[in-house]
Amino acid sequence: MSQEPLPVEILDDARARQRAGDGELTPAQVKKIARQLREGIAQLPPEQYKEKLRERLREIASEQDVELPHPDTRSAFWSYKLEEHPDIGVGEDLYSMHVAAAYAEAEESVRYLEGTPGGKALGELHLWDPAVRTALKLDKDSGRELAGDAWSALSQKYATRTENEALFFMAELNPGTVAYQTEAPQLREDGKLDIIRFMYPPPSTKLEGFPPETQELLSRDAVRAQLHTFAYDEKANELTKAGYLNLDVLRSLPTPEAQRAAVLELCAGVARLDGREADVEKLTEEVLALRAEQEAAAPGIEEQEQQPPKEQAQKVPQAQEARQTQAGREAQEVREVREVQEVREVREVQEVREVREPQPTPAGHTTPAPPTVSTPASATVSTPVPAPTAAATPAPASPAFNFMPGVTVTPKQVVPAGHGVLRPTEPEQAPPAAAKAHDTDMGM
Repeated sequence: MSQEPLPVEILDDARARQRAGDGELTPAQVKKIARQLREGIAQLPPEQYKEKLRERLREIASEQDVELPHPDTRSAFWSYKLEEHPDIGVGEDLYSMHVAAAYAEAEESVRYLEGTPGGKALGELHLWDPAVRTALKLDKDSGRELAGDAWSALSQKYATRTENEALFFMAELNPGTVAYQTEAPQLREDGKLDIIRFMYPPPSTKLEGFPPETQELLSRDAVRAQLHTFAYDEKANELTKAGYLNLDVLRSLPTPEAQRAAVLELCAGVARLDGREADVEKLTEEVLALRAEQEAAAPGIEEQEQQPPKEQAQKVPQAQEARQTQAGREAQEVREVREVQEVREVREVQEVREVREPQPTPAGHTTPAPPTVSTPASATVSTPVPAPTAAATPAPASPAFNFMPGVTVTPKQVVPAGHGVLRPTEPEQAPPAAAKAHDTDMGM
């Protein structure tokens, strides 16, 4: 959503107010302020004194008048400075407090906090002035803390009294400001989120890299009034953590719908802290619907199995072909081993036969052949008999003894063809391709 440019006259008035400043306090004025705030508590121990001073300042703020001067009055809120305006020079610091004051001065129907009776009364205490802080016996951090606490109490009352348009003079909410921690939450809790209007456009650098749909979403007032883009430390409160929008993470999401779901989910978290349960329900329903649509559009597991990715589809046939080739080589090796084994077995049988033939002896005697050991036809030989270490040779002829006395030669058991332990293995089938892991209406 684009903002209308601010009139040049208002910008010039803001520059003049900024140059004039508040003026320097006299020592008498500083002493008067310190005496008023320290009365009755000056002698307390430091910590007790500081706590009593805090209570006194909050009581003063709660008593101030920030009522609407008439029903149609619009309220201005401000934070930090004006940026990215065509009439603002490069490096120029034009603070939003002065822009809001100039705008309220030009528009009779607009007020700003420091211009209300209560804002003027609290402003006269000059709580931000270093001289006042020193007179109150506070160090820099304690002085700023108490000043911020007092103005936060008055700002909360100011937001509560806002009924019409809430004009935010800022480009974005910063979690370190009263606008983010007090004023915007009070308006949201009171059901006034829809009356917030940002007077400056969002920083263009933070919208870079997003599709038009996401840029439009991030520019909406309702989104800008809940989220911030500033990193925080571990000491941050729950609201700061819940409202943090990490732009780098958002840019990494693949679609405008996914980005929208992420933004709305953060808004739902802020709404939950605000106690806006109806908004939480609406936002959550839209987030769930957006994510359901994304899941429906994404390919399912079955579809991925039937239509594997191009790279995977190319690898599967190649793997199958490689396995089949390997299986063929192994089968060929088995056949070659079997042929060698069969040749060896034939040779061993021949050697046994030669040993069993009768050997000639002197005087016409013959050596009786040793008994034949036969293998039943039905017997299955599971392992081949080891080959003899050396071939048997006939002994020299002698009338005194037979060939190898006391030794009976047993024929070699022959492994029938096709009954060896080495059998051609069935080609291994390629496994199937692996299944790929599957992997509101609020003006937003």
